[in-house]
Amino acid sequence: MATLRRRCPWSSKQDHGSLEKYAREETEELIEALEDYRSDASPAHRAAVVEELGDVFYQVLFHSALLDESGSAPYGHTLGLIIDGLEEKLIRRHPLAFGEDSRDDEMPELEDVEREYRRIKTEEKQQKDDNQ
Repeated sequence: MATLRRRCPWSSKQDHGSLEKYAREETEELIEALEDYRSDASPAHRAAVVEELGDVFYQVLFHSALLDESGSAPYGHTLGLIIDGLEEKLIRRHPLAFGEDSRDDEMPELEDVEREYRRIKTEEKQQKDDNQ
């Protein structure tokens, strides 16, 4: 991203606002590709999903690079924060899969997972509201 931002006139002029429409478009294209794949799991539709996932990921990379630039952080810093945050969220929101009491050879009941997820989401919302 650093090279692209430095050497491409279009990329160098972009900001979060100018990229917003592309993030929306790429997300919509991914949804369309997924719909096509669900109706026909052909290699061509699979390839289209892979391509659209790449386009959405490019948006994540671009926006994270812009955050790095605005905070004078080295390129990749924000992406690392994104990955670390996602890992923490997955573990926090799925204690039945990742908790101390979880077992590799046992899958919890769907109802238990859904109940636990709702409880955790309610706690997270309350904490967010308390911090505002």
